[in-house]
Amino acid sequence: MTGIFSNLLIKTQNFLGSQNTNICSVRAEHSKLDGGSHKVNNLEKKFLVWTGKYKSVEEVPAYVQQNVVERARNRMRIKISNYMMALTVVGCIVMVYFGKRAAGRGESVVKENLEWHRKINEEGKKEK
Repeated sequence: MTGIFSNLLIKTQNFLGSQNTNICSVRAEHSKLDGGSHKVNNLEKKFLVWTGKYKSVEEVPAYVQQNVVERARNRMRIKISNYMMALTVVGCIVMVYFGKRAAGRGESVVKENLEWHRKINEEGKKEK
């Protein structure tokens, strides 16, 4: 009986041992890819220049490390988000300014809505 268990144990260890080496080789391949090179396109080249990694687009090599490209993308994502927030604030301020000017002239959304309904009702009565 112990011979069967020891035989089964040896087969299991051999199986798990072969599995672990496969996993290790796959992990090694992934680690090569993680720190490896990435072929950059024109937009990524511009990102690398705009973030200050290179002086000009011509200086950017065809292959750059993946983490450098990701860092440039993240910085551009943050810059674009900040610009969009600033433009939103400016747009809100402009809308407040125009709204106050319209209120000073006596215009309001309620008056325009009532005028529109009055006009539609008159057109409906004329058609009858």
